[in-house]
Amino acid sequence: MNNRTENLLNNHIARLQQDILERDQTTFSDGTRRNPHHAQLDEIDLKNIASLREGRIPQYSDHMDCLVGDGPHDMYEFSDLTREKAHEAAGLYAGTEPSLS
Repeated sequence: MNNRTENLLNNHIARLQQDILERDQTTFSDGTRRNPHHAQLDEIDLKNIASLREGRIPQYSDHMDCLVGDGPHDMYEFSDLTREKAHEAAGLYAGTEPSLS
C-alpha cells in the first residue's frame, strides 16, 4: 500500500467519523435513538470505517444483498480508493509490482 492510498483511507475514516458526530445522537429513556434514520446511517458508517481500517474498500454487499450479481462492487463513495488500488495493482507507481489482487 502506498502513501497516497493510506492518506485516502485516513481521510475517508475522518470524514465518516465527523459525519457520525454531526448526526442526532439523542435517545429515548430506553436507549433507542430518537432518529432511526441516523442510527441506520451510523451503523453503515461504522462498518465502512472497520473495512477501511483493514485496508479494504467497502462493498455494497457489506450492507445489503446485491441484485447486480455475486461479484464485488465497491461503494461509489470510495471511487477514489478504487482508482488508486487499480493504479497500484497495475504497477503504475515506482517501487510497486503489478499484482492480480
